[in-house]
Amino acid sequence: MQFKTALLTTALLVSVKACSFAPYPCCSEGIESIYEDEQGSWGVENNEWCGIEPVGQATSSCWSLPGYPCCESTTEVVFTDADGEWGVENGAWCGIVKGAAPAASTPAVDTPVAASTAATQEPSATTAATAPTGATSPSKTSNKGSYTMTQFEPKCTINTDQTDCVEAWKQCAGSNMEEKCCQAGTSCKGSEGYKQCEPDTKAELKPATGKGPHGQKWCDTCTVYNEQEGFLWGWEDGKACEIKMCECNDILNNDYTTWEHEYPIGKKVGTTTRYWDCCKPSCSWPEKAKVSQPVQQCKIDGITPITDFNAKSGCEGGESFMCLNQQPWAVSEVLSYGYAAASIEGLTEADWCCRCYALTFTEGPAKGKQLVVQVTNTGGDLGANHFDLQIPGGGVGIFNGCSTQFNTDTDGWGERYGGVGKRSDCDLLPEDIRTACYWRFDWFLGSDNPAMVFDEVECPIELTENTGCIHQ
Repeated sequence: MQFKTALLTTALLVSVKACSFAPYPCCSEGIESIYEDEQGSWGVENNEWCGIEPVGQATSSCWSLPGYPCCESTTEVVFTDADGEWGVENGAWCGIVKGAAPAASTPAVDTPVAASTAATQEPSATTAATAPTGATSPSKTSNKGSYTMTQFEPKCTINTDQTDCVEAWKQCAGSNMEEKCCQAGTSCKGSEGYKQCEPDTKAELKPATGKGPHGQKWCDTCTVYNEQEGFLWGWEDGKACEIKMCECNDILNNDYTTWEHEYPIGKKVGTTTRYWDCCKPSCSWPEKAKVSQPVQQCKIDGITPITDFNAKSGCEGGESFMCLNQQPWAVSEVLSYGYAAASIEGLTEADWCCRCYALTFTEGPAKGKQLVVQVTNTGGDLGANHFDLQIPGGGVGIFNGCSTQFNTDTDGWGERYGGVGKRSDCDLLPEDIRTACYWRFDWFLGSDNPAMVFDEVECPIELTENTGCIHQ
């Protein structure tokens, strides 16, 4: 098992006492109790909740903290490395303590709190509602839940007073006429006797009004589909539209490659597309790969797990569908987690099922951003080093299990390949998957199948706890 940073590797080698309050730490000696529940007494240390172990309670050496908890009940060794022996509980890695007797039963835990509560909410000794709650597994990413994705709205903050300007191909100066400003994307050109507003890629940036310099409507988004003679074009509602020069200028010229990245920037070059077909994932079938269990599949509600991994796919008239929690979400402005179908050169499905890869985008509005995906599916139409990102509203592709799963018409899911064309179209999707559709236009900034570089990474717990699948 390879860990991302030397700091984490070093920390894992430090022997500390196991804490029965995991994922919360135990308090240092002398911390006073300010709250009690069925789990025990709680204190506050470094502005975070901590559990107070009863005096004289026996503990064993948990070598896998703080990165991972020690196993509570399992003694089955799934993986061994220089650090020790590893098991799997609740779809997450845990360290096996040699000589420790397994618990008679796994203690019951409450429903996990909202992802942000444990890390960001300031404890209050008088507010019982904010008391810590048990969780199924610790978070590998320190900022999980601390980032709130905001809607991206193209805005022009330059020359905001120049909105009453002359339209393209209309007169702007000449014949003793005082020169007037030209609309966005055009400049006043001609002779002294007559000048008109003509399309100009080097025109002064100003807010887009009316129609574009070529007479077409302005795009609602900054998703570029084509470039002609220096002008950028989009495609919305089945028609070409003109990209707003000023409103989209900042985002199209932004570059996240200079940001501090949490995952390594890979060397292998790959391509991306997107889809959301609602079908049972290929890696949900048994014996696809050597894994802890196949990728979790769900009933038609997208929530209730199906434990029979031989269940027929809903895209073939069966009861098995993709689970709704296998969709992308933003961890920070530069990092997101998600899932994908893949085809990787030199490997087979047995190799890539349930493995994770860090994709660093090398073009488009999301250039420099990273998406860490767990591979849950494959596809016969994928090329080499091709990742088909699971994004609701990304296109149903070859199959359409979504109309069956959500009892909708075949229309309303956008283009079969590519899906919805703008953010407002996400409002047409079922509510349970709408936020992840917004993700494509807000965090991903409307990127359209950008190229990327990638490398294999250790799977974040946040991904494997949704699929229950860990490649062994």
